[in-house]
Order: sequence, then structure tokens, then C-alpha cells
Amino acid sequence: MKKNRIIVIADEGEVLWESLILPEQQTEIYLAKNIQDALSHLTVFSYHLILIAVKQEPEIICQLVETIRKMVITPVIVLLPDHSEMRNKIIQSGADVVLTQLCIEEISLQAYALIRRYTEWKSERKEEIPVMVGKLEIFPLQRTVEWEHKRIPVVKREFDFLYLLASTPGRVYTYSQIYQLVWQEYPHGDITNIIYCMVHRLKRKLKNVDVNAEHIIISVKEVGYCLKI
Repeated sequence: MKKNRIIVIADEGEVLWESLILPEQQTEIYLAKNIQDALSHLTVFSYHLILIAVKQEPEIICQLVETIRKMVITPVIVLLPDHSEMRNKIIQSGADVVLTQLCIEEISLQAYALIRRYTEWKSERKEEIPVMVGKLEIFPLQRTVEWEHKRIPVVKREFDFLYLLASTPGRVYTYSQIYQLVWQEYPHGDITNIIYCMVHRLKRKLKNVDVNAEHIIISVKEVGYCLKI
């Protein structure tokens, strides 16, 4: 049975999220370390539901929801500690459900309903929307990369690296962020050299298609990489 993946953006120790069980479905929950960690994950990994339960001003929650909605169309549940006048604004910002009673059973039922509807909608989609940056096109479902409609033969980590950068062109990702999101491991060893070697091979493949293509990947000295806008 395929697992449904939920990312939780929450303050520590508020709710035992492992008890969030969806009826007749296996659930995998990722508890984000902080808001930035959650946003980084959403640029790379696919989730069936986003659950927000942070003690912040409602205006900040609205901004967070708006940011997420610009990145993904994944369903969003927001939990508030009490009844808030900002509930409508949070919905208008892009949240699908706002709950003020933190009942784990109610959260599970709402999550189940949203995931079911989202999964059915995704299964009905017949068209893949590529990520485009200049002449570069990335097809997430097929996991293929093209430059001016010419296929670039990338391996898994090269694809994940390009997709990470292309999802937010112009944003600089540090070596540590790249290693954690692409290798999915805690950084250890000489990660700068490991990433450099991978990028060097990728640039060579881009250059084989177009001598100018390799320049879309920009190295930020002693920091990391970004994709040229």
C-alpha cells in the first residue's frame, strides 16, 4: 500500500503527531525543524498534505500560507489555539481547512478527506506541467531534462539538483542545503568537493547540448549554487 506523506510545520511538544492516523491508509509524517526547513523540503519532495500548527501572529501564518500556495497546490490544514478573527483571512490566503479545536480525531478525518480528494484530482491529471527557466525544461513526473527540446541524460542526483534550483530560480542554496536535499543525508565529509564534482559532470552534459547551457548554473563562491534567471 502506497503511503500518504504529510509534512507538519509545528512548535515542539504540542501534539503527538505520530498518533495522526488516516482511516485505511498508511501515513508517513515529516516533522519540519522550522519554517525554512519546511519550505526547502517543499521545493524538492512531494507531499499529500501540509499541516501548520505554529504559535505565530495570524498575519505571519497568512504570509506562510501564501508563500506555500505559490510553491505547491498541496492541501493545507491550519490549526489555531483558539477561535480567531483571522480564520477567514487564513482561508483566503490559501488554506483549505482552519481548525480551532485541536482534536486529533477531527484533524485525522479532515486530513483523510483532503488527501483523498487531492489524490483523486492528481490521478485525473493527464498533462504534466514542466518547470521552465529560460531554455531549460524539467519534467518532474518523467524526471527528464531538456534544453531547447534536446534531452540531457541526467542521473538521479543531477536531476534532483537541477529541479531544486529551477523550482526557485535565483535563490542561492548553500552546500549544506544542497547535500541534505539532494543526497538526503546529514552533511559529512568534504561535501563542497562532492557537490562540485557532481555539478562539473552536469555542466559538461549541458555544454554538449549547447556551449552556453552550462552557464545557467551559477557558483556563488564559498556559499553554494543558484540557477540563472
